[in-house]
Amino acid sequence: MPTDLIEPIADMPGGTLGFRFADELTDADYADVLVPGLRDAAAAGEVRLLLVAAPGTDIGSLKSHFQAAVSDPDLDIGHRRDWRRVALVADVGGLVRRSFPLWSRLVPVDVKLFGAGEEADALAWIAG
Repeated sequence: MPTDLIEPIADMPGGTLGFRFADELTDADYADVLVPGLRDAAAAGEVRLLLVAAPGTDIGSLKSHFQAAVSDPDLDIGHRRDWRRVALVADVGGLVRRSFPLWSRLVPVDVKLFGAGEEADALAWIAG
């Protein structure tokens, strides 16, 4: 069930899944909204995920949740070949942008950071 802080993005192309964040991702949001969507997508096959953070959102909260997702046996993203791409759209500073390639190695899928206003490009990238 969506909360005020995270909600699924409607009208995503087939084979893709998207979520909008209005603030830092909480443990409850992760468990109650994000994980059920990811489990359904992983069970259905190839997963291409779009995450869109509202301007000013601290995306640091995503790091620990992705680490948890990697070790979740139901999601199995650490080994599952069905996971393809994760795009993150966020308004981030230069330090985060420069460190993102290192951070993205925590998730064993193709991950790419897009700037604010590049949601259409991110969607095209995950769907491609």
